[in-house]
Amino acid sequence: MSKIKEELIGYEQNDWIADEDHVKVDEVTEYLLYAMSVSEMQQAARQHIQHDLYTMARSDFNKVHYDTIGVHNK
Repeated sequence: MSKIKEELIGYEQNDWIADEDHVKVDEVTEYLLYAMSVSEMQQAARQHIQHDLYTMARSDFNKVHYDTIGVHNK
């Protein structure tokens, strides 16, 4: 993927992360997930899902709503 496309969709690298630091980031992520309670995980997942739903186009949201709930609103 081109650098321009990466920046447009948000995949630019952080200045402080070197290539070998990705393993450390994965290790810390795994540890933090392991240390979370179920309710903390649910809250994090809920926030992520709601953010995705609120930021998608209305037509995409209507399709997701129909596919998951089965009610078609226009």
